[in-house]
Amino acid sequence: MVPKQQDRGSALTFGKSYAVLNLDFMTILIDAIKDTTEGKAFISNCSLWNNAVHSKDPRPLVIFTTLFFNPGELESVKDAPFSKLVRSFGPFAAGTPEVQIASQFTVDEKDVILQKTRWYAGAGNELEQLLKAQDIDTVILSGLTLSGVVMSTVYRLFDLDFNIYVISDNVLDLPPGRNQEHTNAMLDILISKMNLEVISIGEALQMLERS
Repeated sequence: MVPKQQDRGSALTFGKSYAVLNLDFMTILIDAIKDTTEGKAFISNCSLWNNAVHSKDPRPLVIFTTLFFNPGELESVKDAPFSKLVRSFGPFAAGTPEVQIASQFTVDEKDVILQKTRWYAGAGNELEQLLKAQDIDTVILSGLTLSGVVMSTVYRLFDLDFNIYVISDNVLDLPPGRNQEHTNAMLDILISKMNLEVISIGEALQMLERS
């Protein structure tokens, strides 16, 4: 649900120094939602957006994140709250099909795929250095899960002074179809309180075309 103040004029763009960040489009998570009504809509919208971004010339920086652990890493922190949470989904083992970017999404040699080890998109990788090296000032977010991965990344990038857009049609909490009021609160209240932008997939496509 997009806040009412998001009725924007036709001139708004992402600018020229922006990156597209796709959070945890992993097979294990996509398989968990692909047969639900909400999951089908999420996959459709994210695929539409991803294909449009890949067709953009010149293409912006496109980053995918995937959560996985090398042998022994998850076990070494088995009693930590985060480890207990992710273990309920699976082992997230490096090199397994479950942690690859799901086949529903176009990925090619120009894209950057980053391993992460916590909710935040930059945990255990060079995300922040990569954004700084390419003089990125704006990041457009899509991904799973809204209350965890997406919000953790929003807060961190906000602290680092990036302009942030969250595509409301391209974020989803797990399990899908529950606690819609919490989703609305995060998109309509929490993000808006930071003076960040929540946009629809339609607005995102229009802004991409003008950027």
